[in-house]
Amino acid sequence: MKVEEIFFREMYHQICLLTGAEVVSLVNVRKVFDFPPEEKIDGWLTYAYIDDATLVFEILAGARLLGERVKVFPASYKKSVKLNRGQVDDAELKILSNEYSLAFRDRVQMIIDKSFNDEAREQTRLIKTLDAFRHPHYPDDVVVYFLSAEHKPELLWVRCLSVDENILTGKLLNEPTKNFGCHEGDSIKFGVAQVKEQNILLYLPTN
Repeated sequence: MKVEEIFFREMYHQICLLTGAEVVSLVNVRKVFDFPPEEKIDGWLTYAYIDDATLVFEILAGARLLGERVKVFPASYKKSVKLNRGQVDDAELKILSNEYSLAFRDRVQMIIDKSFNDEAREQTRLIKTLDAFRHPHYPDDVVVYFLSAEHKPELLWVRCLSVDENILTGKLLNEPTKNFGCHEGDSIKFGVAQVKEQNILLYLPTN
């Protein structure tokens, strides 16, 4: 399947094989390997995680397809090369975690140690109710309805930061065109509401 056809949760914390001429051409091999492999590379073996708010694939190794087998060329641990999901939406993806989790255990742990330092935000990523509202390239960002008696509804992007008893806190990423009592960059509260039997995310004014 192509990356664009797969939801972030299926790839998150997984070792993924990305293949295709275009995805190979995105990276200068010399930036990934101390000495470029002589054999042809068909793709990249990567680890998928969220870097700040962006879903990224960090390269673990070059990959050459040999029928059903994958020959790998490990990358230099001194270098970190990441591909944003938006760059590789057209690439073919196969999850290989079970086959390669042991071989790349140390490298994956290094990535985890340097990247996962926000347990509160990690908890929001586990909330499947939010999935319908997430941006495909930025899974922490959700679209929220802003309502008031004085103004028509407005849809704005909010970055999830934490959750407490079903009430979420997030950072407002857009400047509202109407006065809802908040501005771009503000910390706001929001939650799931049902309107006409359909779930939406709704801004919860502090007043």
